[in-house]
Amino acid sequence: MKRSLALGATSVAIIFALGFTFYVLTAPGAPVRNLASSSSTQTTSQGGQNAPAETGYACSIPAINSQNFCDQLPPGYQIAPRLPAGPAAYCRAGMIDSACALIKQTFANGVCDPNETVWTDPLDCGCTGAVAGDPFTGRCGSPATVCQLQALQEDQAAYNKG
Repeated sequence: MKRSLALGATSVAIIFALGFTFYVLTAPGAPVRNLASSSSTQTTSQGGQNAPAETGYACSIPAINSQNFCDQLPPGYQIAPRLPAGPAAYCRAGMIDSACALIKQTFANGVCDPNETVWTDPLDCGCTGAVAGDPFTGRCGSPATVCQLQALQEDQAAYNKG
């Protein structure tokens, strides 16, 4: 009797673990890599470092410094049509005219486009769960708790040193 109960509990635990893993890997907020890019870096128009292609952000990094000046998309990038019930586009204070014009084309289309960050288009690039916008990449992924902030700062400092 005890053995069959233990076997049943183990089976339930395995099924739960597999289900949880499947959910994490297929959740709507799961990071998606841009498979259309074949180069390892994107070009920049505002100077600074080149953004790695896997970040999805097409302008110089840290994104928190360049998001108001990001007025480019990768060559051949197709802009998805706007969502029918999407809110009107808006431009942030300090955003240059060319970046504002591009945001108005890509805003609220259901895709986190390479010129957008979690702050310039929270509808398309917004974070879910216990993550916040990463100021370096402009995408979701930074922990939303104070306890993990020190490790994030250390990782970024190590990256900056090269």
